[in-house]
Amino acid sequence: MIVSARANLITLVAAPTAWAAHFLVSYVVAAASCAKAMPDARVFTGTAWPDLTPARIAIGVATLLALGVIALSARQAWGHWENGDAEPPYDDATRDDRQQFLGFATLLLCGLSALGVIFVALPAVFIGDCR
Repeated sequence: MIVSARANLITLVAAPTAWAAHFLVSYVVAAASCAKAMPDARVFTGTAWPDLTPARIAIGVATLLALGVIALSARQAWGHWENGDAEPPYDDATRDDRQQFLGFATLLLCGLSALGVIFVALPAVFIGDCR
């Protein structure tokens, strides 16, 4: 991610987009891994549950990538929020207030997105098989 001098909407939506992509990748990987154990959805055939280690590793890598994107977005947002001298609320029609508002809003979204990514990844840590 390129650090820009001005905050924009791309910076604002980067963290929630990383969270959404992580959510999609995590659940698709888990569903595909668990689907191997169910050749017939109505009756379990008695075969062993599949090894979820590759799925857990894939979810771990996706988690690290998503948290990295969120950290870069937060670092950029911190710079936009910290550079101004105005105090909240940022409701004046000035460029400085607009930059600080976008920086602050992006920081809040980064925090929420990081929590979301962590909570989506927790089942891969605690659940060992597809039962």
